[in-house]
Amino acid sequence: MKNNVKLVFENVETGKKEIISLHNTECTVGKNSLASRMAGAEKGQVTYFAIGTGDVSGGNAPDVSDVALVDELIRKQISVRSSTGNTANFRIFFNTSEANGTLTEIGLFGDDASITPDSGTLFARAVIDKTKTSAETLTIDWSLDVN
Repeated sequence: MKNNVKLVFENVETGKKEIISLHNTECTVGKNSLASRMAGAEKGQVTYFAIGTGDVSGGNAPDVSDVALVDELIRKQISVRSSTGNTANFRIFFNTSEANGTLTEIGLFGDDASITPDSGTLFARAVIDKTKTSAETLTIDWSLDVN
């Protein structure tokens, strides 16, 4: 899988947008889940985004063996899911009252994931470095290419 993430922070007072694009680490547990789905298991569905504020330096940097974020701030169910060819696309929107603070990590979760932090299977994780304020909204578009 190739993974691509685009974060759009929009200041609702000025209309100014800041776009952050990045690639992320695909996690082994997520790949295993997709393989199970292809073999007929009831796994392999991506359902939640999570944003964290944990220390992502040193041993906490994204790694294929990750199963959770360091410190989840907020988790929200994905609002839009679609696919085109071999690419799965996911979108989520955080309003001005959600996900405020110094954001350091994001994750894409599924299977038995719920609103509860650290629940479910971590499909992919990425590091960001951005402080979101109550004057901003955040839209995240995440695409997974299955190769």
